Amino acid sequence: MARGLELFQQSAVGFTRQISPYDTLVYSTVNPGLMYALVYLMWAPFLYPGGHMPWAILTVSQMFVIAGLYWLLSVAMPRQGGEYIYISRILHPALGLMSSFMISFTAISWTGVCSDWALKYALVEFFASMGIVSGNQTWFQWASILNAPNVRAVLGTIMILIIWVVFYKGSRAMMKMSWMALIGTGIGALTFIVAALMADPGTFAANFTRLTGLNYNQVIPLAVQAGHPTKFLFGATLMAGSTYIILNTLGATFGANLAGEVRSVQKSQLLAMFGSLALLMSAWAIFYGLSYKIFGSLWTNALMYLAGTGNPAYPFGQYEPFATILLGILTQSPVFILLIAIAFFMATYGSCAGMSFGPSRNIYAWGFDRLVPAKVSEIDPKSGSPVIASTIALVVAELFLLLDVYVPAWTAYIGYTIFTWFLAWILLGISGIVFPYRRKLLFDSAPPVVRGRFLGLPVVTWLGILTTIISVSICSYLLIPFFKGDMPYTMIVMSIILLVLPLIIYYLSKGSYARQGINIDIQFLEIPSD
Repeated sequence: MARGLELFQQSAVGFTRQISPYDTLVYSTVNPGLMYALVYLMWAPFLYPGGHMPWAILTVSQMFVIAGLYWLLSVAMPRQGGEYIYISRILHPALGLMSSFMISFTAISWTGVCSDWALKYALVEFFASMGIVSGNQTWFQWASILNAPNVRAVLGTIMILIIWVVFYKGSRAMMKMSWMALIGTGIGALTFIVAALMADPGTFAANFTRLTGLNYNQVIPLAVQAGHPTKFLFGATLMAGSTYIILNTLGATFGANLAGEVRSVQKSQLLAMFGSLALLMSAWAIFYGLSYKIFGSLWTNALMYLAGTGNPAYPFGQYEPFATILLGILTQSPVFILLIAIAFFMATYGSCAGMSFGPSRNIYAWGFDRLVPAKVSEIDPKSGSPVIASTIALVVAELFLLLDVYVPAWTAYIGYTIFTWFLAWILLGISGIVFPYRRKLLFDSAPPVVRGRFLGLPVVTWLGILTTIISVSICSYLLIPFFKGDMPYTMIVMSIILLVLPLIIYYLSKGSYARQGINIDIQFLEIPSD
């Protein structure tokens, strides 16, 4: 052990490298949810009034820095667990578990929360949109039935059980689900494009006034009267993009968590990390750009502000101003309403599965390092998948589904997820900064691309510095709506829970093994075998 970082002299971790570079790209692209852009179009303009969503896409340039850091670290340590492996081996195992726990259970929470989104924004709002367009109250009755908490809880649970079956079947089944999500996104993008070509803002304005009873031209004045700015603002755009658009990229790095199952790691991770960001930005340009073109740019933000503030002038009552309703008003076509609902469901369901798939490999890695019971790291001989780790992930996802359904204040605007994730990435940034110095042997033995330098410093150190700065800034941006009262206190409480729990787990495990005369920290001087 005194020789420093070497490969674990244990049996292979049990996974086979069966995921291709292009499967990794698709998984990394659909994992953050390409069509969640339409959800954040409702929230970001309310939380950051004056934010211009198409221009805010440019803030994703920050993510290329973090993706670059992940790429270099994944090439240096191509093992299951991603940031858990990097931080535990570079800084300290307690910090590695803490950061991985925060990211993993944040992502797993999305499986539950976004299962509810699939039901609300695809299924419930399909019926609500049909009711608005047709005036037939039967559609609203069905929307009300499906929007009932007990119904959503049952349907969401069934969706999570199906995801468990996919996980049991293994990586190939998950990759097929990712391709399904990509196809769904394609359907959604084409629906937006065709709708934009068929109608113009004047048509939407006339239909909106007629179908809602609220004059289209009164929406902006009402929002301004309630406190919305009269123009777009640079600061609001920067903060809206750095929180809710960047939120829509989180999970694109999960290819690193599957590194032990991916073929040609250096090529796969490069393609997945950077290619996914390019595809995500392209999809958002379509959804945000066309929304502003079809509905009106400042008008769109004003409507979202009325909805977010609970203004009595908001015309859709309990239903949020999601694209299903807005495209329905534009086209008055059941076909378009159905297409956007199907597209969002497909894209969201694939994302729901992906958000827990990568973290289940993190849980497996914790078991392999004996920070949680070793049984968690067992591979099922029939399916070749970590069934216990997957089951733990989806039980937690079920918990968050129930929170979103019954006590939504705990998942409101999923602000806790951004805050928690970037707290964890502060540790990732620090790991990148000190990697060449604190783990010199591993750095010097890494492939040449990892050892590159710029202005005298290792590139990985520069990327670590920038990642730390970006992560601290984004945590700060999110505190602004929190202190304004637009974010509930649960955002901070949830983040603290996810930060403290892994530290308790680590020290309980360390103490348990210490009583047996075993110092588990010794194993963190090495990386697991391939």
